[in-house]
Amino acid sequence: MLDFDEELMKAEAPDDIKKMKTWMFQEQVRIQAKRDELQELSRELQDLKRKLEREKNALEVREKMIKKRFDDNEIFIAKKQKIIEDAYQQLALDRKALECERLNFEHERSKYRRQKMSGPKPMHQQYESGVYDSTSFFRGVDNDMALRKRYKELLKIFHPDNKCGDTKTLLLIQTEYENLKSRYYGS
Repeated sequence: MLDFDEELMKAEAPDDIKKMKTWMFQEQVRIQAKRDELQELSRELQDLKRKLEREKNALEVREKMIKKRFDDNEIFIAKKQKIIEDAYQQLALDRKALECERLNFEHERSKYRRQKMSGPKPMHQQYESGVYDSTSFFRGVDNDMALRKRYKELLKIFHPDNKCGDTKTLLLIQTEYENLKSRYYGS
């Protein structure tokens, strides 16, 4: 590196001084260009820093939204799982009730078969049902509203259009309903 003051003192000729001034001017131009270059680089770095901050903030917001969605999904899945567990419990209860109903039905069927073998058929049982005891359709019915309700339920179950429907059984239900209806309505 050249010490300018020292060189200026040594210079005796005006050409040397002129050279020194030219050199000094060129150095100032070079320094100013480097300064401008550094300032431009500093501005670019500041812009990049602001851009990275914006991207960081956007990513944080997105991460919060994803976490909230994940938490909401966890709650939703827990609710679904609870519903399924409740449904399985209800299914188990229904299965037990159905098994009890099946056992009652088997008992009634064996009772009907014993009655059928032991004596003559009553008049209202002249239709061949094969399995159902007509006196068991309306068991426990003690008023006209209960009679109508049970009748509608039995129609839904035994109507011939249904999968488990049976025309002969439906005729037995209608016969028994008519007999009980005349008893409750007095007609």
